Amino acid sequence: MEKNHTLFENFETAKNKMIPCSTNLIFYNDAFSKTKFMSKIMESFEDPIIYLDFDLLFSGYLESGHIEKPPNMEIIKPDKENLKELIPSVLTKISSRKTTLIVDSLNGLYNFIDDDNPARFVNSLIMLLTTNAKFAKSILFVTCLGQKKDDDWILPTGRHILEFENVNRFEINENDAKIKIKAI
Repeated sequence: MEKNHTLFENFETAKNKMIPCSTNLIFYNDAFSKTKFMSKIMESFEDPIIYLDFDLLFSGYLESGHIEKPPNMEIIKPDKENLKELIPSVLTKISSRKTTLIVDSLNGLYNFIDDDNPARFVNSLIMLLTTNAKFAKSILFVTCLGQKKDDDWILPTGRHILEFENVNRFEINENDAKIKIKAI
Protein backbone atom coordinates (compact mmCIF):
# COMPACT_ATOMS: atom_id res chain seq x y z
CA MET A 1 0.00 0.00 0.00
CA GLU A 2 1.67 3.17 -1.15
CA LYS A 3 -0.11 5.96 0.69
CA ASN A 4 2.75 8.39 0.02
CA HIS A 5 1.87 8.28 -3.67
CA THR A 6 -1.86 8.70 -3.19
CA LEU A 7 -3.39 12.13 -3.73
CA PHE A 8 -6.62 13.04 -1.98
CA GLU A 9 -8.95 15.29 -3.93
CA ASN A 10 -11.33 17.45 -1.84
CA PHE A 11 -9.97 16.09 1.46
CA GLU A 12 -9.80 19.43 3.29
CA THR A 13 -13.31 20.36 2.18
CA ALA A 14 -14.62 17.01 3.42
CA LYS A 15 -12.62 17.24 6.67
CA ASN A 16 -14.27 20.57 7.46
CA LYS A 17 -17.62 18.73 7.51
CA MET A 18 -16.25 16.03 9.83
CA ILE A 19 -16.78 18.02 13.00
CA PRO A 20 -17.03 16.86 16.63
CA CYS A 21 -20.37 15.29 17.53
CA SER A 22 -20.85 14.14 13.95
CA THR A 23 -21.37 10.75 12.40
CA ASN A 24 -19.74 10.19 9.06
CA LEU A 25 -20.67 7.36 6.72
CA ILE A 26 -17.86 6.56 4.30
CA PHE A 27 -19.10 4.69 1.23
CA TYR A 28 -16.50 2.92 -0.88
CA ASN A 29 -16.34 0.37 -3.65
CA ASP A 30 -12.71 -0.66 -3.18
CA ALA A 31 -11.46 -1.87 0.22
CA PHE A 32 -7.87 -0.80 -0.46
CA SER A 33 -8.97 2.78 -1.21
CA LYS A 34 -10.99 2.75 2.00
CA THR A 35 -7.92 1.70 3.98
CA LYS A 36 -5.81 4.49 2.45
CA PHE A 37 -8.56 6.99 3.21
CA MET A 38 -8.92 5.85 6.83
CA SER A 39 -5.13 6.16 7.25
CA LYS A 40 -5.42 9.75 6.03
CA ILE A 41 -8.27 10.38 8.49
CA MET A 42 -6.16 9.07 11.37
CA GLU A 43 -3.24 11.31 10.36
CA SER A 44 -5.59 14.31 10.36
CA PHE A 45 -7.13 13.99 13.83
CA GLU A 46 -5.04 14.37 17.00
CA ASP A 47 -7.55 12.92 19.46
CA PRO A 48 -7.25 9.33 20.66
CA ILE A 49 -8.47 6.86 18.03
CA ILE A 50 -10.47 3.73 18.69
CA TYR A 51 -10.59 1.51 15.63
CA LEU A 52 -13.20 -1.28 15.67
CA ASP A 53 -11.92 -3.56 12.92
CA PHE A 54 -14.72 -5.91 11.92
CA ASP A 55 -13.30 -6.88 8.52
CA LEU A 56 -9.66 -7.18 9.75
CA LEU A 57 -8.22 -5.62 6.59
CA PHE A 58 -6.72 -2.66 8.44
CA SER A 59 -5.33 -4.95 11.16
CA GLY A 60 -3.72 -7.06 8.47
CA TYR A 61 -1.93 -4.04 7.03
CA LEU A 62 -0.73 -3.05 10.51
CA GLU A 63 0.56 -6.54 11.29
CA SER A 64 2.32 -6.84 7.94
CA GLY A 65 4.03 -3.47 8.41
CA HIS A 66 2.41 -1.81 5.37
CA ILE A 67 0.79 0.76 7.66
CA GLU A 68 2.36 2.24 10.76
CA LYS A 69 0.14 2.27 13.82
CA PRO A 70 -0.45 5.80 15.09
CA PRO A 71 0.67 6.18 18.73
CA ASN A 72 -2.77 7.51 19.74
CA MET A 73 -4.63 4.49 18.33
CA GLU A 74 -6.28 1.56 20.06
CA ILE A 75 -7.27 -1.19 17.66
CA ILE A 76 -10.03 -3.55 18.71
CA LYS A 77 -10.82 -6.70 16.75
CA PRO A 78 -14.29 -7.75 17.89
CA ASP A 79 -15.63 -11.22 17.29
CA LYS A 80 -19.06 -12.76 17.74
CA GLU A 81 -18.27 -13.82 21.30
CA ASN A 82 -16.88 -10.55 22.68
CA LEU A 83 -18.78 -7.87 20.73
CA LYS A 84 -21.49 -7.24 23.32
CA GLU A 85 -18.89 -7.25 26.13
CA LEU A 86 -16.80 -4.58 24.34
CA ILE A 87 -19.64 -2.11 23.78
CA PRO A 88 -19.84 -0.67 27.34
CA SER A 89 -16.08 0.04 27.38
CA VAL A 90 -16.19 1.78 23.99
CA LEU A 91 -19.24 3.82 25.03
CA THR A 92 -17.47 4.93 28.21
CA LYS A 93 -14.35 5.99 26.31
CA ILE A 94 -16.14 8.01 23.62
CA SER A 95 -18.48 9.69 26.10
CA SER A 96 -15.80 10.66 28.64
CA ARG A 97 -12.98 11.90 26.37
CA LYS A 98 -12.97 13.43 22.92
CA THR A 99 -12.18 10.49 20.66
CA THR A 100 -12.20 9.53 17.00
CA LEU A 101 -14.13 6.26 16.72
CA ILE A 102 -13.89 4.26 13.50
CA VAL A 103 -16.28 1.38 12.86
CA ASP A 104 -14.79 -0.61 9.99
CA SER A 105 -16.96 -1.87 8.44
CA LEU A 106 -20.73 -1.86 8.56
CA ASN A 107 -20.71 -4.91 6.29
CA GLY A 108 -18.48 -6.80 8.73
CA LEU A 109 -20.65 -5.79 11.68
CA TYR A 110 -23.74 -7.22 9.98
CA ASN A 111 -21.89 -10.54 9.57
CA PHE A 112 -21.39 -10.74 13.35
CA ILE A 113 -25.08 -10.65 14.22
CA ASP A 114 -26.86 -14.01 14.34
CA ASP A 115 -30.16 -12.41 15.30
CA ASP A 116 -33.39 -12.72 13.30
CA ASN A 117 -33.24 -8.98 12.70
CA PRO A 118 -29.58 -7.89 12.50
CA ALA A 119 -30.56 -4.50 11.07
CA ARG A 120 -32.31 -3.57 14.31
CA PHE A 121 -29.18 -4.36 16.36
CA VAL A 122 -26.82 -2.59 13.93
CA ASN A 123 -29.00 0.54 13.65
CA SER A 124 -29.45 0.67 17.43
CA LEU A 125 -25.72 0.27 18.02
CA ILE A 126 -24.82 3.06 15.58
CA MET A 127 -27.42 5.37 17.16
CA LEU A 128 -26.12 4.49 20.65
CA LEU A 129 -22.53 5.24 19.58
CA THR A 130 -23.65 8.50 17.98
CA THR A 131 -25.53 9.63 21.08
CA ASN A 132 -22.66 8.80 23.45
CA ALA A 133 -20.11 10.47 21.19
CA LYS A 134 -21.88 13.79 21.72
CA PHE A 135 -21.07 13.89 25.46
CA ALA A 136 -17.34 14.43 24.85
CA LYS A 137 -17.59 15.89 21.34
CA SER A 138 -16.20 12.71 19.83
CA ILE A 139 -16.45 11.97 16.13
CA LEU A 140 -17.69 8.72 14.58
CA PHE A 141 -16.73 7.22 11.23
CA VAL A 142 -18.55 4.20 9.81
CA THR A 143 -17.22 2.64 6.63
CA CYS A 144 -19.55 0.81 4.32
CA LEU A 145 -19.14 -1.09 1.08
CA GLY A 146 -22.26 0.10 -0.69
CA GLN A 147 -23.77 1.16 -3.95
CA LYS A 148 -26.41 3.66 -4.89
CA LYS A 149 -29.60 2.21 -6.34
CA ASP A 150 -32.72 4.27 -7.01
CA ASP A 151 -31.53 7.12 -4.74
CA ASP A 152 -30.90 4.70 -1.85
CA TRP A 153 -27.63 3.28 -0.59
CA ILE A 154 -27.65 -0.49 -0.24
CA LEU A 155 -25.22 -3.16 0.93
CA PRO A 156 -24.09 -5.88 -1.50
CA THR A 157 -26.59 -8.16 0.28
CA GLY A 158 -29.45 -5.88 -0.81
CA ARG A 159 -30.06 -4.42 2.66
CA HIS A 160 -30.77 -0.70 2.81
CA ILE A 161 -28.24 1.31 4.75
CA LEU A 162 -29.39 3.13 7.83
CA GLU A 163 -30.75 6.59 7.20
CA PHE A 164 -31.05 9.06 10.03
CA GLU A 165 -30.63 12.78 10.47
CA ASN A 166 -27.39 14.61 11.09
CA VAL A 167 -25.19 12.11 9.29
CA ASN A 168 -22.52 13.24 6.87
CA ARG A 169 -22.16 10.95 3.89
CA PHE A 170 -19.03 10.69 1.78
CA GLU A 171 -18.25 8.57 -1.22
CA ILE A 172 -14.65 7.74 -2.03
CA ASN A 173 -13.37 6.50 -5.38
CA GLU A 174 -9.82 5.95 -6.52
CA ASN A 175 -8.52 6.50 -10.04
CA ASP A 176 -4.89 6.86 -11.11
CA ALA A 177 -3.53 6.97 -7.51
CA LYS A 178 -5.97 9.74 -6.64
CA ILE A 179 -8.78 9.27 -4.14
CA LYS A 180 -11.69 11.57 -4.81
CA ILE A 181 -13.91 12.39 -1.85
CA LYS A 182 -17.42 13.50 -2.60
CA ALA A 183 -19.95 14.65 -0.02
CA ILE A 184 -23.33 13.13 -0.83
